[in-house]
Amino acid sequence: MRSRSYPFSVLILLAIIVLLGSCSRVDKLSAIDGVLDLRNYDFEQHVGLNGEWRFVWNGEFPGEALPDEEYIDIEVPDSWKGYQYSGYKLPGHGCGSYFLTILLPERPGTYALEFPTVGTAYNLFVDEQLMGGIGIYSTDIALASPAYESRIYDLGQHAKQLHLRIDVSNYHHRLGGIWESISFGTGPEVHTHRENRVARELFLFGAIFVMGIYHLGVFSFGTRGKAALYFGIFCLIIGLRTLATGEVFLNQLWPALSWQILVKIEYLSFYLGIAVFMEFIRVQFPDEIHKLIAQIIVSITVLFSVLVLVTDVAVFSSSMSYFQPFSLLAMLYVIYGLGLALLRGEEGSAMVLMGFIAVVITFLNDILYVNNIVNTGHLISLGILIFIVTQAFLISVRFSKAYDTIDTQRVKLENTNIAFQSEIEVRKAAQQEVLKHKDHLEDLVKDRTEELQIANERLKELSRVDGLTGIANRRRLDEELDREWKRMLREKRPLSVILSDIDYFKLYNDSYGHQQGDDCLTRIATAIKDSVNRPGDLTARYGGEEFCIVLPETGEEGAFRIAELVRQNVIDLNLAHKASKVAAVVTLSLGVATLIPNHDSQPSLLLQAADRALYQAKGNGRNRVESNIAE
Repeated sequence: MRSRSYPFSVLILLAIIVLLGSCSRVDKLSAIDGVLDLRNYDFEQHVGLNGEWRFVWNGEFPGEALPDEEYIDIEVPDSWKGYQYSGYKLPGHGCGSYFLTILLPERPGTYALEFPTVGTAYNLFVDEQLMGGIGIYSTDIALASPAYESRIYDLGQHAKQLHLRIDVSNYHHRLGGIWESISFGTGPEVHTHRENRVARELFLFGAIFVMGIYHLGVFSFGTRGKAALYFGIFCLIIGLRTLATGEVFLNQLWPALSWQILVKIEYLSFYLGIAVFMEFIRVQFPDEIHKLIAQIIVSITVLFSVLVLVTDVAVFSSSMSYFQPFSLLAMLYVIYGLGLALLRGEEGSAMVLMGFIAVVITFLNDILYVNNIVNTGHLISLGILIFIVTQAFLISVRFSKAYDTIDTQRVKLENTNIAFQSEIEVRKAAQQEVLKHKDHLEDLVKDRTEELQIANERLKELSRVDGLTGIANRRRLDEELDREWKRMLREKRPLSVILSDIDYFKLYNDSYGHQQGDDCLTRIATAIKDSVNRPGDLTARYGGEEFCIVLPETGEEGAFRIAELVRQNVIDLNLAHKASKVAAVVTLSLGVATLIPNHDSQPSLLLQAADRALYQAKGNGRNRVESNIAE
């Protein structure tokens, strides 16, 4: 066993070194006093906008009023918490503005920014022009809303220099600020880097998820006991964590998922993963991992998990500072136990130890990355994948031994095979009988195939309809918007989009209950759909209480008229809304955006423009229509 596993162990170590090296990137350029000089940069790859940014605090300030235009230099990526500002130590909650001037080459170039998650809402301005944002930035805690989403902003052509301003607010997490590196480079390179990272994260999720399902299947057949159960659950937990971090795929799979729940999933998947993994190691090596110590570790992780479940993000996010050293101690204890198993010659201990070392290395990397010491990114999923590979190799070794046992039974099976010859003859006779009815069977198969095709078409149609309101869902909206975009691109005709949002719908649900809230959504969806009469127009549920209307061959004026018609028709429903702050009945705020598609734009620009118009409608008092021409 030892001679067979040694070369493979070396390969695993080399794989860890190569993969960690390939994932890391050290930026040689750094901003100084709010200026990043890229005039001599070749832009063959993107650069992190790291270093000293100028920072102005916009939040509350003790004593006298906040000095005008006073700024400090602040490191990015990092939280603003703890920085000294006019003799005042900044808290985690509040808001501020980051400023950076980027010096560019003389020749014009097309650039883009890749934003990771920011704590916890922001607006991006480029040369004082609002490019977009995530969440709702506000100096008022009652208006601010947190969100996690990575996004690329295409900046177009620039030369000589550009000025960035990022307004960030945080009232929900223990840390506020730009806590991950922002990437800047040419548009194609930034998009390619994003696509490669998405592919890598999806591959890690797929591999971990499949292995989790496989081990649960193994457990269901009772071949490996609790070890397979714990390992399967552990893989599914880590797979879920992969979806909740990095690219935050859960936002795309479940757009209505709240930020609070998303962060809870991120923390719970980490805390519970430690507990389940400890149980997996304990049942594998019960003589080396003391049961009492394992139970203590599991109990502590459960307490941390309960804290996450019953408190807000601002409270339980502080627990990570205490859980990280605790989890590191737990890992060191596991290494001790596995090392002891290796010395005792326990089967599989070498493979498990090698894989677990990969987990520890990537776990330490993630701690350093979160604390802005290294710039490698989250790698724990990679470490888990390496651990899974070692487990798969261990399983293959055990299977090979099983095959040796099976081979010893081969001779007996050959002798037994003679007894089945007569049954084979009977089966041949039955097969001849079946061939006589072949034509009838072929017709029957053909009929069943046609029925299945009809059923599949029906299922396909149902998958494109919102189950509650009966109108098109987000999937069909994306398909139709892309199709109409391409058609308007060919015909050089305008394409308009209307985004609408029910005013104070959360207060409606709180006042009347979710059942009546669902009825309200259904009636409003019907009213919106009845307001749009052309066959080519599409009404869809955008998510939650938001609806979207796609209007091909419709200019800004026509789209505005339709939006006003929709708004009035919803008012005419006369749905009582006693909790509304704008009217006694249910009302809509609507944003209109129009664009003649071209090869340099994407449908997402139209949706972003409509979203900004909707945001403007809300800011101007709600129950109104605002329009915006997408650029």
